[in-house]
Amino acid sequence: MIRYQVRSIQLLNLINDISSGKLVPEPFFQRNLVWREIHKKDFIETILMGYPFPQIFISKGKIDLVNRISTSCIVDGQQRCNAIQEFIEDKFTVDGRIFSDLNEEEQSEFFKYEIAVIELDLAHDDPKVGEIFQRINRTANALTGIEKKASEYSSSEYMLVAQYMSDQLVSKQAQIDDLFNDDVDSNIKINPHIDGDFLDWIQRNPVKKFSTLINDDKIFTKLEISKKVNLMYTMNLISTYISGIYNRNDGAWEHAELYKDNFDIKDQIIEKFEKVADLYLNLKFNKKSLWNRKANFFSLFIVLLSFIDRSVNLGQLKEVLNTYEPDDIYKMAAKEGVNNAKERTLRNDYIMDLIAPFFN
Repeated sequence: MIRYQVRSIQLLNLINDISSGKLVPEPFFQRNLVWREIHKKDFIETILMGYPFPQIFISKGKIDLVNRISTSCIVDGQQRCNAIQEFIEDKFTVDGRIFSDLNEEEQSEFFKYEIAVIELDLAHDDPKVGEIFQRINRTANALTGIEKKASEYSSSEYMLVAQYMSDQLVSKQAQIDDLFNDDVDSNIKINPHIDGDFLDWIQRNPVKKFSTLINDDKIFTKLEISKKVNLMYTMNLISTYISGIYNRNDGAWEHAELYKDNFDIKDQIIEKFEKVADLYLNLKFNKKSLWNRKANFFSLFIVLLSFIDRSVNLGQLKEVLNTYEPDDIYKMAAKEGVNNAKERTLRNDYIMDLIAPFFN
């Protein structure tokens, strides 16, 4: 039986705890922020009207006996807390007013709003925390399949490598350099399955070109990235490189299990993918290019992996790709059933024939 406490906390105290670092809104298992502004406005309006909203789940975390402080994390409620912070910082309006436009009484009432909290007596790295997070999100706005699977395979080295390559390893990839100076075991934002050896490997194997490409907004929307669609593509690219074309996401999840303890070709993956991504970026496709459509991007990247160790005439390759007019058969394979093995194979064969002459 998990021990927990039901209580309420003033909104002001909750925000102060987040600002001081005592409460971490972005632990490793949290999904990325996906609320649109209209949802944020509706939520803030609920608070301004004094109406209740569902409770926030908090994990107590561990106690630092040396510094005599405890750090908790938000298990469920990240997006609500983010909306509150952004409204206080005047980042959006509600009924035409930013927070600073509220009079003193309204601001005071906003800060005094009581938030229902369920506080779990669990450390952030307890497996039960991730399980509770998944169960809470089995709703209409539930986690996507990839989000659930990523949580399920959070200890798989294959998954960690794919997350690192797609900028999904920590809640804010810009903070990753700071992680090397932190105590890995106590950092709530780090997946507890990441040890010092893996962080050392990250330092030795920077991923710049591929992470830029797989987060390119010409290929993936911000919403798709927030829902880890680019992570799923990364996994499928890796697994197709390893074992060839397969149906949908089958190979990716097989490899997440197969390589859960040791993904021994990760250095090779990084090297090859960085080279292909560099070439892909140098082709400089315009925003409306067919090669920025996800199915075509996937297939072209896979074919380029086959040629990446050969020399290439970049100018001619760019010209043939930019002027390519696919026939109806290819168009259909890039439009319907795009993740089926049959359609992937067809696109692969077409692209192979198209670009092979430009590699020596």
